[in-house]
Amino acid sequence: MLKLSNETKVGILTALGITLLVLGFNLLKGKNLFSHNRTIYAVYKQVNGLQAANAVQINGLIVGSVTNLEVKDNDASRILVTLTLTKKINIPRNSVARITGDLLGTKTVQLDLGNATEYLQNGDTIYASVDGSMADALKEQLTPLVNKLQGTLSNIDSVLLAVNAILDTTAKGNLQNAIRNLNATMHNFTQTSASLNGMLDPNKGNIQRTFNNLAEVTGNLKDNNAKITGILDNAEKATGALANGNIDKTLQQLQLTANNLNQTIAKLNTTDGTAGMLLNDKKAYNNLQYSLGNLNKLLEDLRVNPKRYVHFSLFGKKDKTKPLPSDTAVAQ
Repeated sequence: MLKLSNETKVGILTALGITLLVLGFNLLKGKNLFSHNRTIYAVYKQVNGLQAANAVQINGLIVGSVTNLEVKDNDASRILVTLTLTKKINIPRNSVARITGDLLGTKTVQLDLGNATEYLQNGDTIYASVDGSMADALKEQLTPLVNKLQGTLSNIDSVLLAVNAILDTTAKGNLQNAIRNLNATMHNFTQTSASLNGMLDPNKGNIQRTFNNLAEVTGNLKDNNAKITGILDNAEKATGALANGNIDKTLQQLQLTANNLNQTIAKLNTTDGTAGMLLNDKKAYNNLQYSLGNLNKLLEDLRVNPKRYVHFSLFGKKDKTKPLPSDTAVAQ
């Protein structure tokens, strides 16, 4: 049996340790020494925190990893990123390697495949692109809002200056008076609301009593429904009797009477009849007055000298009488 010295054993263990160390280090960097991978390169102006071992994806599928990042030609604006592809996928030459990040800040290289018919080979360089960071996106969204806020603050400042210019001592006093009047108005409104609540009280409010009275009235109407129906029936019978009566004949007779009365009044307004002459003829009126005057004289003479008209004589002697002046009078 072959015996190994201690020095040989130590050497073998040291070689194995170094080998495992190198393999582990490369595995941590995303390199696989036992597979035939392809390597492509991309040059970025900035990498937004991209690190070695970050995944390389196509449509969400991990197809490799970032194996190295270094500054090219000592120019910080040219960063060479080495991408190791572990899956056999044809990548068109016009594809783009785009650095993206999620909400947690994890960076990935997203390969956006083009439509070229030629494909990248091992060691070729792919077009590079960088998505904006979350801070850049927020800045892009917030910049218009900040500008609007600045404009709004400027307008508010102008308004406040205008208000300070308007609100002089007199205006401030008027404003205080207006506030006091508003307080008084609110107090009155509170009292009015309290009064309204009292009126709406279901136990002793005026509105409730009104509704109770209305209910009583409607109840009485309901109780006297038969009487009301009888009154309406009687009214209907009365109107029917009037409708069935000789109203037309009565109206015709009334019209005839009115016509006769008009004719009589028309005759009275003329001198055709006796009554018309008495009303309208002045001579007839004067003659009537004259006759009445003579009658009055006769009656007066009869009262003063009754013997002239009525006398008794035992001897049959007759007194001579004189003719009355009225016998010879002629009506004027």
